[in-house]
Amino acid sequence: MTDYLLVHGAGQGAWSWGKVWGYMTAPVEHPPRLYAYRPADKVFSLDLPGHGADAEGDTAAVLMEECVQSIVRAVERQGLRDVVLVGHGFAGSLILQAAAQLPTPPKRVVLIAGILPPAGKSMASELPFVFRRGFQGISNLKGLLGRDLSVPRGVIGRYLCNGIDPMALVQVIGYFGPLPVKVLKAKTPAGLECPCPVTYVVLTEDRMLSPDAQRRMARRIPDVEVLELESCHQATLYKPKELSEMLLAYA
Repeated sequence: MTDYLLVHGAGQGAWSWGKVWGYMTAPVEHPPRLYAYRPADKVFSLDLPGHGADAEGDTAAVLMEECVQSIVRAVERQGLRDVVLVGHGFAGSLILQAAAQLPTPPKRVVLIAGILPPAGKSMASELPFVFRRGFQGISNLKGLLGRDLSVPRGVIGRYLCNGIDPMALVQVIGYFGPLPVKVLKAKTPAGLECPCPVTYVVLTEDRMLSPDAQRRMARRIPDVEVLELESCHQATLYKPKELSEMLLAYA
């Protein structure tokens, strides 16, 4: 049996995987047969430090290594075996680092529009120019006002969640939280090699990270498998059924 650890994007939380989790764990047949085979055993979604249920502190001050270690600890504490690590957006770089630190290599790493900067560069450096400028502005405001700042709702609706039904967006937009400024500014360590197969899922309707930029980042991983999903950046909300089927193919 295969276990899954689902890791969310920046400023989000385990909540963003809710629909995907439901599709991955629901019985295939209704009513379900007793002892029916399930492709996935455990499916666990994690709140990174300063995110989701853990967002009461200073999210902007969270360090990259704290996030990486929280992923490693989640695998160990949840007793995940034959685990597939799944990372969305900025979590892509984090789970690659975590995969290299696990005592037992994961079965596979799956990156959903993962942000993968070259060694020595930050994740923020991979954002398009307009978003880099916006992120810098948010960082400066954080310093001036002394409080965490989140992505504006207009940006969420237009660039992260384009195509999502407005009523569905209303139900979740309030869950988007503060950005982990230090993590996004931190330099990616050099000499990082993933000890297992890697799949990169390109989101072809993504307005935040263009499909070309995603393919360019995917090519930084040797022997990577590249798949495509017709979705905006927030595929976990827009195409949860299709995404869950992609993930279950590795069970």
